[in-house]
Amino acid sequence: MGISPKRRILAHVADATGLARIASLACAWRGLLVLNYHRVGLPGDSPFDHGLWSASAEDFDAQVGFLKKNFDVVGLSDLDGLLSRPQRARGVMITFDDGYRDNYDLAFPVLKQHGVPGVFFITTGFLDQRRVAWWDDISWMVKTSSRTSIGPGPGLTESVSWTAGEPGAAIDRLLRTFKKLGGHETAAFLDHIADQTGTGRCPQSLADEVWMTWDMAREMVRGGMQIGAHTVNHPVLSRLKDDEIRYEVAESRRRLEEVLGLRIDSMSYPVGQRDSFDPRCMAALDAAGYRWAFSYYGGLAGPQANRFDVPRMAVESDCSLPTFRSMTRIPRYVHT
Repeated sequence: MGISPKRRILAHVADATGLARIASLACAWRGLLVLNYHRVGLPGDSPFDHGLWSASAEDFDAQVGFLKKNFDVVGLSDLDGLLSRPQRARGVMITFDDGYRDNYDLAFPVLKQHGVPGVFFITTGFLDQRRVAWWDDISWMVKTSSRTSIGPGPGLTESVSWTAGEPGAAIDRLLRTFKKLGGHETAAFLDHIADQTGTGRCPQSLADEVWMTWDMAREMVRGGMQIGAHTVNHPVLSRLKDDEIRYEVAESRRRLEEVLGLRIDSMSYPVGQRDSFDPRCMAALDAAGYRWAFSYYGGLAGPQANRFDVPRMAVESDCSLPTFRSMTRIPRYVHT
């Protein structure tokens, strides 16, 4: 969940006038602020989902530099101390979801140069099977199609159309629809889009340029980065059956521990909104041996935080440095 346009203006004004800095000194927040990124770089004319890019490499470097100067940048091992004594801490955690290659190429060098940890939640199936994620698949099918509409079909009750060269709103609508489907409905939905656009599904060969490799993940661990789970297939967990939830949660942990030789005790929920996970997911996490799970709808974590619902704040590509400074200095006032 990002920052609304009105609050974005407020954040910019608060930074420009110095109010954000004054407010942060007068009533400094305490506890844990978790920031979440997906991709670093510039999307350019990529056929994949532009909404996944969180910052350019230059902006990310500036953001990390600001965080290091003004806060304690922490990792997973610091969670117990931070959340048990939040009145003494102002910890910021930098997290990434999915396992995109640009996390290794662009984000990892910046974090290493600044000497701060990053936490990377990896979807194991993407690295193992080298396949394009469903959101990038949808984006690719729409953007590369010579057609400009998709008729009703499995999971889609009404037509979706767009103007040639301006598919953004249509892609967003299809992504929202996918997130509401039951786990057993998603394959037919994607196949329907493939048929209606005339493109077929996104070629698996394109996935190699998208995802990091296991060797890259190992190098990141050696370089001081930390790893968590992000399921096997990146489904919306609340839309799955109980046994499917248990598989996604337990198998992703098992695979990460097998490949990386680490103890994995943290996971971030795919999509991560309030309706993307439920008590069944938390029970599965507990049974699988996890200690922490992270959501994605904003907020600060304090002593009352649910260990299976640690909130995270989105960093998005249109977040200027002034806005970023305000959203971290006075997060309760800036973030919705």
